[in-house]
Amino acid sequence: MKKALTVLFVMAVMCNMSYSQMGIPKAQAMFIFNFCRLTEWPASYRTGPFKIAVLGTTAVADELEMYTRGKKVGTQEIQVIRFKAAEDISSCHILFVPFSRSKQLTEIASSLQGAGKSVLIITEKNGALNEGSAINFIIQEDKLKFELKGENASKNGIKVSSKLQEMAMVGA
Repeated sequence: MKKALTVLFVMAVMCNMSYSQMGIPKAQAMFIFNFCRLTEWPASYRTGPFKIAVLGTTAVADELEMYTRGKKVGTQEIQVIRFKAAEDISSCHILFVPFSRSKQLTEIASSLQGAGKSVLIITEKNGALNEGSAINFIIQEDKLKFELKGENASKNGIKVSSKLQEMAMVGA
């Protein structure tokens, strides 16, 4: 219970923090880490390393590596992996698709769902929730926020906590 309250407190502070106060990639990395703790994957995904993947070259990957160093999701050590191309995407828990690679989003989401992969797709593009993303970062009133489409997570066998749903902006 104490851990859940800590996560909620951190998320509440971050939701009210101007992205210019810390930089967008750093804020996104912190959000992504906290999403891990408020989301549940199928039992088969609860062993081995917890893999957070990033498509392409982006500062978010660097920030994730720094922020998650030595941290765990439950008993799983976090491992940040980078995929150069959409074809390279393999097993992971979370996939961050930056704006620069978002043209491939529909294809990526269909491919992962078709292969029965339980991957939480996170993006930063307007309209991405309609293309298969479960969580999409947006900037509103100079603050980094996120939209959530729980249906997209559910399609991939992922359960999003009610706490995370409450913190999200209304998604498509």
